[in-house]
Amino acid sequence: MSPGTLPSLAEAMRATGRVTMTGALTPSEVMLALELGVDVVKIFPASLGGPGFLGALRGPFPDAPLMPTGGVTPDNVADWFAAGALAVGAGGDLASSALLAASDWDAIEQRAVRFAEALRAARTA
Repeated sequence: MSPGTLPSLAEAMRATGRVTMTGALTPSEVMLALELGVDVVKIFPASLGGPGFLGALRGPFPDAPLMPTGGVTPDNVADWFAAGALAVGAGGDLASSALLAASDWDAIEQRAVRFAEALRAARTA
């Protein structure tokens, strides 16, 4: 997984035979990632446009495997799936730098439970 898409990086990642996820924000970046054959286009930082932006990308890219990261929370996870996300990525909202630095595993676990519950609810909606 990478926050951006560089041809040399995408090529090296694809050569591993593992799932390749490279980042994009603009339509041109999405086109580049798809042209390079990545498995999933990571829309990052998704918070800049929100679920509405992801939905707008569905117009020119109806079948693209899009995964928003950076801005996904338990409160909006259903909105991302409704907008057409293949999957979502949770980083800082799940395990913030402060919680990691404090080794606050209980708080991280509580956040993970909230994400799991929100994901379950989104899939059954």
